[in-house]
Amino acid sequence: MKISIVFILIYVIDSSWCQDETVFHCSPKPGCQIAQCDPVAVGWNRPGFNIDKHLQNKEFPITCKSKNTPQPQNTANLFPLVSRNILDIGTIKSELKQLEDNVVENSRNLDQFEHSMSDQKANNEIKKQSDEIRNLRDKALQQSGQINDVLRKYAKQSIELNELKMENVKQSTEISDLKKDLADVQDLNNKLINDNEKMEKAISRIEQKLAVTDKSQMLPSRSEQITRPTQTTLKPTPASENCKLKVSNICYFAVIRGEYYAYAYDKAVDICKKRNAGLGLIRDEESYSAVMNYLRSISKRRSWINIWTGIKIDPMTGDVTPAYSFTKWSPGYPKTGIEYKDRTNVYLHVDAYQNRRQGMVNGPPTWERNGVICEILI
Repeated sequence: MKISIVFILIYVIDSSWCQDETVFHCSPKPGCQIAQCDPVAVGWNRPGFNIDKHLQNKEFPITCKSKNTPQPQNTANLFPLVSRNILDIGTIKSELKQLEDNVVENSRNLDQFEHSMSDQKANNEIKKQSDEIRNLRDKALQQSGQINDVLRKYAKQSIELNELKMENVKQSTEISDLKKDLADVQDLNNKLINDNEKMEKAISRIEQKLAVTDKSQMLPSRSEQITRPTQTTLKPTPASENCKLKVSNICYFAVIRGEYYAYAYDKAVDICKKRNAGLGLIRDEESYSAVMNYLRSISKRRSWINIWTGIKIDPMTGDVTPAYSFTKWSPGYPKTGIEYKDRTNVYLHVDAYQNRRQGMVNGPPTWERNGVICEILI
C-alpha cells in the first residue's frame, strides 16, 4: 500500500526575518527528495503529545528554521535528532507492520503445514491400523480353519466313541445273559447233586435193609440168640425230644442255653454227639426255611439268636463243605479274604421278625453262640 504525503508549506515572515523562527506548511513538488527535509512535529516537546496519532495524519506541519537565523546551540543539535527519530519511528512502525504481516502469513502457512502433516500422520495411522486389522482377520480366518479341523476330528472321535459304547452295551447284555445262563446251569447242577446225594442215601438205606433181611434169614436158634445177641446197622428211631422237626428222612432238634450262656463250636459238637446226633446241615431251601421257622418259634422272648451248624467255609476260596450244602447268607456275608481266614464255621443268625436281616454268617470256631442245631438221619 502506497501512502501519499502532502506537505503544505505555510510560512510566516515577521519583521525580523533573520531573527525569528519561520513555520512552513510544505507540499513537495513531484521529484522532491523528502528525505532532505527536516520535519518536526509541532508541540512534540509539550506534555500530552501523541506521536502515533501525529504519524497517522496525511497532512502535518513541519518547522523549517531559516538558515540565516542563528539558533541556540542545544536547539540546533536537538532538532535534527528529533526529526531523524520521528522518521526512524515511522520506518520502524512500517517495518513492524510488515513483520506482523509476515508473521501472520507464516503462522497461516505453518497451520496449513501442521494440518497437512496431521492429515498425513492420521493417514499413516489409519493405514497402520488397517494393516493390523487385515492381519488380525487373516489370523482369525486361519484359527477358524484350525478350529473347524479340530471340531471335525472331535466329531469323528465322538461318533467312534458312541459306536464303542453301543458295542459295550451289546457285549454287556450278552455277558448278563451268559451270567444268567451260568447261574441256571449252577442251580441245575446243585439240584442234580442234591438229587444224586438223595439217591445215594436211598440206595444206602435199601442196601442196609437188604443186609438186615439177609442176616435175619441166617439168624441162629433162640438159645443162641440169648447167649450171643446180634448187632444190626439199622438206626433206631430217635426219641421225640431228638426229633422236634422232621424234614424228609432227617430229624432236627436244637439245644439252646440260657439267656446269658453260649457255646463255642467244639462244645456244640460234643452236645450233639451226646445225643447220638451230628451237627445239622442245610441241604435245600425247604430245609433252610423249616429250620429258621423252628428256631424262631423256640427262641421264646429273645429278639434274635445265633445257632451253630455243621457247615464250614474256606474264607480264602469261598468253597463250602459239604459241597451239596444250601447257603443263604445274611447281607454282607460271607466274609472272605486273608483278613478273615479264621472265619471257617457257619452259624444261623435268626431274628424274631422275618423281614429283618438274617441268614448264614461265617465266624471263627472260638466265638460263643446261643446254641446248636443237631440232626439224625432216619
